[in-house]
Order: sequence, then structure tokens, then C-alpha cells
Amino acid sequence: MKTEQEHNNEQCTMNNVQWRKVRFGEFFDMLPTNTLSRDKLNDQQGEYQNIHYGDVLIKYPFCLDCNNAEIPYINDGVKFNTAEVRDGDVIFADTAEDDTVGKCVEVLNVGDRKIVSGLHTYFCRPRHKMALGYLGYYLNSNHFHNQLLPYIAGSKVSSVNRTSIARTFISYPADLSAQRRIAAILASADKVIAATQKTIAKYKQIKQGMMEDLLNEQCTMNNVQWKKVRLGEGCNRMCNGMTYDIDEKEGYLVTRIETISDGYIDYNRVGHTKELPKEDYKLLKGDILFSHINSVKHIGKVAYFDGEELLYHGMNLLLLRANNEINSKFLYYLLSSETVRQRMRTLAKSAVNQASINTTELQKFSFFIPDLVEQHRIAAILSGIDAKIAAEEKVLQKYEKVKKGLMERLLNEQ
Repeated sequence: MKTEQEHNNEQCTMNNVQWRKVRFGEFFDMLPTNTLSRDKLNDQQGEYQNIHYGDVLIKYPFCLDCNNAEIPYINDGVKFNTAEVRDGDVIFADTAEDDTVGKCVEVLNVGDRKIVSGLHTYFCRPRHKMALGYLGYYLNSNHFHNQLLPYIAGSKVSSVNRTSIARTFISYPADLSAQRRIAAILASADKVIAATQKTIAKYKQIKQGMMEDLLNEQCTMNNVQWKKVRLGEGCNRMCNGMTYDIDEKEGYLVTRIETISDGYIDYNRVGHTKELPKEDYKLLKGDILFSHINSVKHIGKVAYFDGEELLYHGMNLLLLRANNEINSKFLYYLLSSETVRQRMRTLAKSAVNQASINTTELQKFSFFIPDLVEQHRIAAILSGIDAKIAAEEKVLQKYEKVKKGLMERLLNEQ
């Protein structure tokens, strides 16, 4: 990936490029879409493929390369509109749960594939010849998306209608070579980001395999005997958190159910309270937060507290504090393993809107552990993998920040 200075120099060479500005409704033709739900699609085979709005919002990059993308197939026997996607067409998601509504993909390398635009999408075809890739980046930039914000409607589900989106403006360099250059610079950033994401995924896969091997009582490494214990016996504290008056912007940091994110504590999703919490609710290094109330798929999620921030134990999460017989990091990894989480889910009692695990049942939950020396060794191995993942995630954040800055500069007609 080029340095930021090199990209700045390339930006300077485009300062004198003439830009055009035209209304969305005059720039695009709107083509028919279909209303196929997920149960009408499959991942294996079919004559036609379908671009679903959920994949546009979450799964696909701004430029959807059909040679490398997983696009679901339409089940045999299902009737649908057969207006086919071409290279350079743009597919918008017109509905989302937040203001990401309006995210889109520009479709590339369609080839001989038969692809249609699906449920909750707008299928747009530019009337002007454009360099492939430019629209994918421009239409997902703040320069364009900020125009949509006043038109987004809905509380629980956000949407934007055709009339509103037609009022927005498209800006682009009149010179196709300038469009190509912008798309190429941003595509190079995307390649580096994708490579880093693959590295992170590889480390996570390695970690999961090592967890299943190292945390299994059948493990014979070092000829260590494993003994059976109950979670209540391995913890000298297992308790619910404090209730508090929430302040969204300032105050003491307090955990809430959203705070657990893929094994770590997400400080962007903690609560705040202005009243000083009792000392008993202060988290200590090595404490484990456990999700015992939520949807079934979230039951058993855990996060390890590293002690780097002053944080208090809040609502809807259990605190588990290991005693001297269990290494807290080992316990965290054990509870994170898919085998244990699957067993935890069987304890969950389902209600109308959520599931929960009774703390009495949780105290009885049993598992096998080796001696403390072996626990420490296993925890150190898995912590090493976590350190590699964390380092790559920092690199990823850096590249994403660089790409965001490039989009702001390169896609600004000013």
C-alpha cells in the first residue's frame, strides 16, 4: 500500500480536474427488483443469483467483485423478476436498523452470471459511462451519504424512499481517467484491508482449534491429570451487578449487556453514571463478565477484564471471580470455548423475548481442569495468539482510517 504522502501527491495531480454535479434521478435509471426472502435462497446452486439487502449492509465491500463474492442462488421453482445486473450497476439497501440505510455496492465482473437485485433494494443503472469502481466508493462516502440523512425515516427500522434518494446529487470527475485513478487508489487500500482481515480470521481459526485441543480433559500433554470441579467451587464470587441511573455521555464507567463484544470489553458500549458506585462493584483485574440473560445465541458470552480502566459492574451481567485454585485467564478461555458455550446454552430457560441461566444452576455447572502450572501454561499459549490478533486488529484500524481519509479527500469536488 502506498504511503499517505504518495497518495497526497496523487491528489495534487487531480486538483485541476473538472467535476460534474447532477441529480441522482437524472443520473440513474431505476430497474425492477424482487422480494425474495432468505428462505427462497440457497448457497449451493441455481440458475440465478440474488443480491440480498442484508448482505449489502453487512457482508459485501463497496465494490462487489462477483469473481470473489458469495452471492446466494434462487431456489428452483421460485418466481421472480428477471431484470439482470450488469457491470457498473449499483444496488442500494433501502432499509436498515440504523442510519447505515443507503449503503450500496457497485457490481463488477458479472461475466456470464445471471444476477438479480433482491428484497429491500434499489437497482440503479447509470446513464453515463463511468469508470468501474468509482460509484461504489463515491456513493458510500460521507459526501453522498450525508445527503440521505435528512430523508431517512422510521424509528426501529430506518428506510429511505425512491423520491427522496432521487433528490440527492452525484459528483464525479468529467475525465474518465481521473475516475479510474481514484477508484484504483481506494481499491489498493481495500486490498490491504482485506489481506489483514484474512490474517485475523486465520489467527482466530488457529486459536479456536487450539482451545478445543488444550482445554479438553482428554488432553494428555505433560501427563497432567485433570480433575472435575463445579463453577461455584472455582469462584469465590459470583454475583449480579448494580442498578444505576444511566447517563449517556459522562460519569463513572459501568458495564451493561452490550459491553461484551467477542471476548473483550468494548469501552465504546459501556454505560455512565454520575453517582459514585460502591467499592464492592469495582471490577478487579482478572474478573470475568458473563452473559446469563439475553437471546439464546448470546448466552454464555464472556469478557476478561484486564484492569486497564476504572470500571464498575453493572446490570444484566454476572461477575465471576476465580479463587486461588483456578487461573482466571484459563477460566476465561475455558468458558469461551465453543464446547462449553454449547453446554451453557442447554441450561438456558427461554422466555418470551429472552433466555436466562439461573445462578444456582450455573454454580453446579461442572468442567475439568488441570493443575495450576498447566493452567498457566495453557493460558499463556492462548494469550500469545490473542496478542497477535490484537496487533493485527490495530493494523486494520490504521488502514481503515487511512482509507477513510483518502475517501474524504479524493471524492471531494472542492
